[in-house]
Amino acid sequence: MEETKMRTVKFGESEIDVIDFEDVAAGERVIEFRYRGDPKKASFAAIVVPDGGSWSSALLSIDPQAGDVSAPLMADLMDVARSLIEAR
Repeated sequence: MEETKMRTVKFGESEIDVIDFEDVAAGERVIEFRYRGDPKKASFAAIVVPDGGSWSSALLSIDPQAGDVSAPLMADLMDVARSLIEAR
């Protein structure tokens, strides 16, 4: 069974949906980041943790079609992802 949790974080004028789920088919935990307000828009970045992994094994993937993502935004989102991963 797949467990999904979603929260919204505010960064400046932007609201970012943070979707945290277990991909049971691939055996990974995925935390996706998506700009709020456009349900059809794909995630612009994701943190992937292999099954049984921790923050030290997490990988960051950024969608090349998403364009530029500010470094301060990614730093804040990385902090959110790290706190979610380390909470388990």
